[in-house]
Amino acid sequence: MTSSAWDALASDSPTEILKGFDVGESRGLSNLGGITNLFIDRYEKITEIFKNEAGFHPSGNIKEIKRDFYKINSDKRKYQIIGMVSEMKRTKSGGKMITLEDSTSQVRVFIRKEDPASNSLLIDDVIGIRGSFETDGKWIWADEVQYADILINNKNNGGEDIDPFSIAFLSDLHMGSKYFLEDTWDKMMDWFNKDNLSKNIKYLVLSGDCVDGVGIYPNQEKNLSITNAFDQYDYCARKLDELPDHITPIILPGNHDIVRPAEPQPVLEPEIQQAFNSAIHVGNPARVNLNGINLLSYHGKSMDDLVPHLDDVTYGNSIQGMKHMLKKRHLAPMWGERNALSPEETDQLVIRDIPDIFVTGHTHSHGVNWYRGVPCIVSSTVQGQTDFMQMLGYSSMKGYLTLYNAQNRESKVLKFHPNNN
Repeated sequence: MTSSAWDALASDSPTEILKGFDVGESRGLSNLGGITNLFIDRYEKITEIFKNEAGFHPSGNIKEIKRDFYKINSDKRKYQIIGMVSEMKRTKSGGKMITLEDSTSQVRVFIRKEDPASNSLLIDDVIGIRGSFETDGKWIWADEVQYADILINNKNNGGEDIDPFSIAFLSDLHMGSKYFLEDTWDKMMDWFNKDNLSKNIKYLVLSGDCVDGVGIYPNQEKNLSITNAFDQYDYCARKLDELPDHITPIILPGNHDIVRPAEPQPVLEPEIQQAFNSAIHVGNPARVNLNGINLLSYHGKSMDDLVPHLDDVTYGNSIQGMKHMLKKRHLAPMWGERNALSPEETDQLVIRDIPDIFVTGHTHSHGVNWYRGVPCIVSSTVQGQTDFMQMLGYSSMKGYLTLYNAQNRESKVLKFHPNNN
């Protein structure tokens, strides 16, 4: 298992695609009861992760723990609690006072500023607390805050048991936009069809916003080269026809696609899918097994919530936000902010199973990094600098093609655009 894994022909491996469950298609209730049920499901799923993977077992539910404290009336006993953060404020000392709740009750918890979680907590996070009650029982002093994190010794699938094929990653093509970089795309397609390395690629994962859409933001029509959404998809389909036959595109929607904006987003309509000759269409987020490799692909709209609330997450460094998602075991922890969420019957954004590859798009940045045995990829855009990016003062990272070899677990990045400001 050496660099020769890159020399293998993808056409020698069978095409084995197993889609996960369909997202965004359940009949959830869009009222308070539906939202409450969604949060209960999130709490229960992440609680099971705490118990089964992290070995974190609560001393009881919050109601039972409070009853036990008042029974023994001792601030010496240590408790373990799992709950959802419903309120949070910074204290004068620099720590945080949060309200933690479950389906039985709620309790206030003080977290010291020295605790690493003090700067990473979000409303609606499900966390574990170790600590003891303050003398009069009004709140708990947290000794430790824990997430349902991936274990440090986790290792993703790969090695000799996996075929030596690779997967290519792009996102945010925005075809139909005046800013679509057609020359850059043509360079990529020329490379795909002529370079020997491309013969190792079996799948091309496109993590949302393949088209620019219509009516996504005010006065968008001024920035469109194709003003009909269905024509945009037809154009995209013809552009993907330029790929060599051994590469299968896998397409999920994003916030610019013609599908509801609330996540999870269902797969594109059959009328749109039929324009594509060989693409596999999935929802957002997508859980797909590719020849034994479990891929989690998420467009990444929740980055719009993480960036304002987490100091270490920026649009240019959105891979840091992906690490927070894995740590919290949820793709969009916060409810009711910039990213619209749908109250499905179950919370389909919980990361129950640890992926072998995790990929996002949306931010028009690019990056490859590992987090606890999981390769994290921010897929690059093929759209030029937009008015929105100019407003943010952010220069997008355009035309990077990321490759990941499933057998040797190595990645390569190819650059097809100069990216000078």
